[in-house]
Amino acid sequence: MEKKSLLVDIDLCYGCFSCEVACKQEHGLAAGTNFITVHQVGPTRIGGKLTMDFVPMACKHCGKPSCMEACPEKAIHKRSDGIVLITEERCTGCQLCIEACPFGAPQFVTGKNIVQKCDLCVDRGARGQVPACVHHCPTEALIFGDPKILSERIQKRRADRVTRERRFGLKSG
Repeated sequence: MEKKSLLVDIDLCYGCFSCEVACKQEHGLAAGTNFITVHQVGPTRIGGKLTMDFVPMACKHCGKPSCMEACPEKAIHKRSDGIVLITEERCTGCQLCIEACPFGAPQFVTGKNIVQKCDLCVDRGARGQVPACVHHCPTEALIFGDPKILSERIQKRRADRVTRERRFGLKSG
């Protein structure tokens, strides 16, 4: 099965939060629960100019998920396509996976007494659709698919941007 990944081109994210809203609507998430969160970095002064970045953060669906290793109920598993899922029926809400995740991806859902996290919208994927966050991203800062192809695509985007900037003198450096 082809590996699947969500990659972020932070050069294109301008902090509209469409990904957060789309995810909350897709999964019916309550206030305070987010499977993707946009973090603001800055403003900072670089070369005499103010700059600010926005970085969407979601579950990384790690190669060796620490959340999966920490789960005593074996409620977390990794599919052959790389997507890490939680089997809610097996989750006891112990929250050890939350402590183990360095990215803060797993979220405790108080009303259900279980842990949930980004599942890369596997239901949408089964219908041939991309995750809701990707679908609603107006700048295509979020892209989904084979990680090798996506990485090459982002590198090409950046190289094209640098070429344009140099050609038109849009940025220094």
